[in-house]
Amino acid sequence: MRKPWKVFCAGIAALLLHSGAMAAAGATFISQSVPHTMQLGQTYTVSVTYKNTGTTRWTSGQYRLGAQNPGDNWRWGFGRVDLPAGVEVAPGAVYTFSFDVAVREPRYCDATSYSQVVGCHFQWGLVQEGVEWLDPGVTTLVETYNAPAVRSLAPPIAPPVAVDPLAFSNANFRGANVLMQTFEDNRLCDHTAWLPEGADVDTIISNAVGMGLNVLRMAVILPPKTPGAPSDWMPDNARYQYVCADPAKREWGAESDSAVLARQVITKVQGFMDKADAAGLKVILVLDGYTKYDANCYWKKGFVDVRDSADALIKRFRNHRALLAWDIMNEPLWNAVAFDCMHSDQDYASVVRAVDSMYNLVRSNDAVHPTTVGEAQTPLLKYWKDISSFASPHLYIGASSRDSTSLQQVNFVQAAALREMSREYGSAMPLVIGEFGSADPDDQFNQAFYERFLNGLTVADRGFMLWSLSPSPNQQGFSVITPDGLLKPAGQLVQRRLWYPVVQQLYLAYVGFPADPGGLDGFAGQLTDLAADMRSRGLVLQPTLAALDRAYDTEPALRQMVDGLYQSGAFRQLYTPDRVNEYVRQIYAQLFHREADADGLKYWADNINYSGLEKSRAVLAIHAAGLADASVQGRMDAAAANRKAAVAGAFTASLNTPQRRDCYSTNEAVAAGRSLLASVDSRADMAAYPAKISAAIAGLCAL
Repeated sequence: MRKPWKVFCAGIAALLLHSGAMAAAGATFISQSVPHTMQLGQTYTVSVTYKNTGTTRWTSGQYRLGAQNPGDNWRWGFGRVDLPAGVEVAPGAVYTFSFDVAVREPRYCDATSYSQVVGCHFQWGLVQEGVEWLDPGVTTLVETYNAPAVRSLAPPIAPPVAVDPLAFSNANFRGANVLMQTFEDNRLCDHTAWLPEGADVDTIISNAVGMGLNVLRMAVILPPKTPGAPSDWMPDNARYQYVCADPAKREWGAESDSAVLARQVITKVQGFMDKADAAGLKVILVLDGYTKYDANCYWKKGFVDVRDSADALIKRFRNHRALLAWDIMNEPLWNAVAFDCMHSDQDYASVVRAVDSMYNLVRSNDAVHPTTVGEAQTPLLKYWKDISSFASPHLYIGASSRDSTSLQQVNFVQAAALREMSREYGSAMPLVIGEFGSADPDDQFNQAFYERFLNGLTVADRGFMLWSLSPSPNQQGFSVITPDGLLKPAGQLVQRRLWYPVVQQLYLAYVGFPADPGGLDGFAGQLTDLAADMRSRGLVLQPTLAALDRAYDTEPALRQMVDGLYQSGAFRQLYTPDRVNEYVRQIYAQLFHREADADGLKYWADNINYSGLEKSRAVLAIHAAGLADASVQGRMDAAAANRKAAVAGAFTASLNTPQRRDCYSTNEAVAAGRSLLASVDSRADMAAYPAKISAAIAGLCAL
């Protein structure tokens, strides 16, 4: 958060004002929410939040938002946003301006390196009209372009396969993209080099398991009918300096038989899929290497040219146990836009026809597995709604260690982008982020970026596939592992986050409030280290309360962690362990939001009194047993506990700025956390809690 900023306006009006009155007005920018990609002419809802840090009340007509960068521009359709009539913002209060914007004329924005894309700076300051600018606001770059309505010439032959939405939640879908090359490294178009093999596969698989991932996404470049030099070579296109850089070289090496190349690709994919299956991982296979229906774009062929090899690949792996889904194409329209292949509505229609044709090829061969399309920009998602079992859009947000405040852009953009993605697909479609990442040279900055990004996905309850998990030197910008297979700081964070849910459950059980971010990550780090130590001894520690309960007696490090919660002052505020029956009743009330039944009370009290169940372990043991109970009451108890943990996780993840973290460190913070969770039971309406969490944090932090 920045300090209030003032620039005094020149002119008679400013000179006539009393200096004390000028000094009394003040404003500080707090946050904003704006999608970072927009379609020309389409309306989007945005918001900008300011705090009144002066001593005067803001009133309609006098205090307004004003467009900046450049000052007083009208690119969004207007240059001022008023307070609603009758609304006043008192000193110390926070107000969020919510309004609709649209970019209708690209000439009002700036050119980018992509000919079809313009960049529009979204920045709104707070102005005391006719007097002074109180705060200039913060800019977010919004990329804007056309996305015309087109009709597919290859409409889907069948609807996409239905899926269970819960399988794509933040807790259940944790994935990574695997690739050995990037488009900037494949200078000779050796497309088989994109696929990992041998020791590289082992490194990827072992790290995926160690990080607690359960899904891997891998692109497969499909061999064309006639391999050779790119037929649409564009010598004046600067981007070809990296891809297929030598037009005299054959794309697939000396081999000219497409069927032979297809078998080589299948052999590599087979090795990867078999090892993934042995490790209990699922794989999304991306069908790539084409863009338009019967014409080339960039180095990619037309669908017609790769149809035979796609057919062979689909038939080979449609029954493989590791296959989770087919990704029909990686960023089909964004690649075409980025590489200047989109000059008419017919070009868009050709890409849509190609992707729909590939979908139809998949559905004609495989009626079981889901489909998705990993598209990159929000306005382009609408083209793939009718062929997607689940959505997997890509979301890259610009931030750089050269500007530490740029991490704010994750907060500003992510929630708005997720909202627009859901609007494009419809709220009923499951959605995961199919790609995200940071390629900053500072590993610690990348970890901080991952922390904010993943916190946002926790709040939104969305699964993810990070970019990328690769030991290749060509992927080191984005990869979370080194060429030696060691986890970088961002990868270590992902690994620790596997333990976040169980740590929240421990906090809720023992102290009754959500974990603070530092405590959550520190406790998770200790459990990560313990799990690694146990693996070295041939033992396995799963991230569940039941596993922790079983390990309590045999692992001194775990006992010390749990006993630390038991011995805390916060624990004693909730429990009286010296009065055993009352202690058990308190545990039931805290964990399951109900009175202990007579049988349960006697069972657990007897275990404590006569069977050696330590009082420090009792909370853990009762919680673990409640989650495992398959009875009707047990399922209700588990639902109550899981709902509490979900709310707690979202609360902690919402403490996503240094200022918010600092707020959550007092007795008032403990009370606020407990108050938030007090009403969460097995029937709690989870849709109501995002607003409750925001209100709790706003009150706690005086935002």
